[in-house]
Order: sequence, then C-alpha cells, then structure tokens
Amino acid sequence: MDSATNASSVFDLQTLLITSGMIVAICGVSFIVNTVFGRNDPPGRLWSAAFTAGILTTVSFAVWGATPAAWWAIAVGNGSLVLAMGCVWDGSRLFNGRSSRFLIVAVGAGLTGVAAAVQGPDGGDWAGGVVMLFGVALFATLAGIEALTGRMRRKLNARILASLMLIVGAYYATRGVVFIVASPESELFRDFFGTEVTTFVTILFVIVASTSMSILRADHVAADSRLEVEQIGWNGILPGPLFVSAAVDRVRRANRVGERTFFVGAEIDNLEDMNTAFGRSFGDGAIVSFMSILHDHLPATALLGDRQAGRFTAIIHAESLEQVHGILDDVRAALVESPIEPASGLRLSVSWGVIKLDGGEPDIEALTTEAHRLVRDARAAGGNRIKMQPVT
Repeated sequence: MDSATNASSVFDLQTLLITSGMIVAICGVSFIVNTVFGRNDPPGRLWSAAFTAGILTTVSFAVWGATPAAWWAIAVGNGSLVLAMGCVWDGSRLFNGRSSRFLIVAVGAGLTGVAAAVQGPDGGDWAGGVVMLFGVALFATLAGIEALTGRMRRKLNARILASLMLIVGAYYATRGVVFIVASPESELFRDFFGTEVTTFVTILFVIVASTSMSILRADHVAADSRLEVEQIGWNGILPGPLFVSAAVDRVRRANRVGERTFFVGAEIDNLEDMNTAFGRSFGDGAIVSFMSILHDHLPATALLGDRQAGRFTAIIHAESLEQVHGILDDVRAALVESPIEPASGLRLSVSWGVIKLDGGEPDIEALTTEAHRLVRDARAAGGNRIKMQPVT
C-alpha cells in the first residue's frame, strides 16, 4: 500500500512538473512571437527575455532531473530564474519611462549561477539555493513595487501584475528563511515550500503574468503610436497647438474673401467604457478609426485638429448650417458602415457641436470650449446627435 502511494505521488509530481513546463513553454513562446512580429518595443523585449529565461530554467531543471551528473544544469537554472524575475522588473522600469537597470539584473543572475557552480556536483539539488531564493524574492518584489508606480499604476493589469509579483516575492523570501532555519529536508519546508507548492506558484505566475504583460505591452505600443500622432499629426489631422495657429489663419483668410465658416467639435461617445471593457488598445483603435473616417469624409477644404483623446475639432467652409448638418450626417453614415474591428462588429457613436462663426477675430480656445459644451449637451440628450448653436 505504501509503495503504491509513493509511486502515485511520484507520478503526480512528474505530471505536475511536465504540465508546468508545457505552460511555461506555451505562454513564453506565444509572448515572444507576438513581440517579434508585433511592434518590438523595449518593455516587450525585456519581458520576452524574462519568458526566454523561464523556458531555459525549465529545461535546465529537466536536464538535472534526467541526468543527475549534469550538475551544471542547476547553476544555469538558478541563474535563469533570477534573470527572469529581474527582466520583469527592468521591463516594468522601461514601461514607466525610467532608465534600464539590466546590468544589475545580469550581475544578480550571474552571481546566482556562480553560487551554484562553486558547490559543483557536491551541492546536489540545492546548490546555491539560498542565493537563488533571495535573488528571486528581491527582483519579484522590486517588480511588484515598480508596477504600482509611474504610468503603470493607472492600469488594472499592472495592478494585477504587481499583486502577483509581490506574492511571489513574499513566497520566495519566506521560503528562503525556512530554508535557512529549518533546512530543505525539514517537514515544514517539504509540506509548505516544496516542489509541489512551488510548481503551483509557478503555474499561477506564468499564466497571470503572460496575460497581464501581453495587455500592458499592447497598451504601451498603442500609447507610443498615440504620442506620435500627438507630436506630428496624422494624415493632416493637426495636434492642438498646431491646429490653433492654422485655424486662426484659415478663419482670417475666409473672412477676407467672405466665405462662411463653421467651428465643429466632436467627441467619441463612451470611450472610457470601451477602454474599461476592452482595454486601452481597443479604445486607441477606435480613435484611429474615427480619425480615418474624418479624414476621408469631411470636405477637402476642412481643417482638422486633435485636441485630446477622443475629442476633435474642425473648421468647415459651408453655405449654411443645413449643409454642415448634411456633411456630418455623411460622416455618421460612414461610422455605421465601418466597424472598429470587423471581428467585433462594434460601431462608433459620436456627438457633435457646431458653431457658426460671426466673421470677427477668432478665439479658438473659446470656440473649443463652447463647441464641447454643445457636445456635452448632445451626449446628455442620448449621444450620437448634432447640436448646433450659431454665434451671434
């Protein structure tokens, strides 16, 4: 009976280790491939390096398990595990716009590997164990703290990642203390900090971390793209300061030749709800989709400006308010025909505010404020409406 129980226990542990290795490999390869074939940003590269180091850790420990004579595999595995946690921390620093500390990570991983290698074949399973345990605890805790600061602190998935890293850091720190005080052969260590429990912690870490970091990376790439749009404009849609100067010039010239001009404000309805439900990258995709439709369906003479996320302004030349209404109806029809993402089928709803200019010296900031007051009125009335108010 005891023999059967032991055999079953060994089988369960082996199954657990194989499952853990498969999860690490699948999640890691998926993240790495998406980084390579997506926009290869610095945080994504470091987080990919973390998954690569995690895969190397799994392979190294598998080699040691299959070939006990390969004592060097413990050194490689320990160093890779610390490297993985360090890369998560350093990638989070880059996400927050801080400088890289990869040299510190590399030194920490190197010292961990050396600590195991120095003991050589006599070190057994736990060669360099103390250094590895506290190295993982240190970098995991640093990663958790980093994810609660800077740009990351405003993101739900960063808070999830932070909670996970702090749990991992606390677990490994406690494991290290028990390792020193009670030894890895003690019943306390085997029952609460042994291979089975640690494998479950690893599975939890890999699944949650890969999901959270994938979403964060997508948000970071979208934010970078958004910054480029704000800095240099997108297909003729001018960022705020450039739009103000260009709009003043356009209105002045229209006044000189007697052309009628209208100031238009627009805002995507429920953008924050989209960000919450589908992620900020989806919301940024909605903004880009709307920008594209504005560019393609407003008259060629229109001057387009991007004031801030989800809000746009325009100067339109037209004969009457009715003509402006017809132009905006064409844009609304295009929004209905063009889903944000073909797979989801979701369409944009936009609220509008229109002001007829009186021919005087334009105050673009005041016009923007008034136009977006009309937009708020349109949204309060149910959204996807055009609110018009001539300036007298």
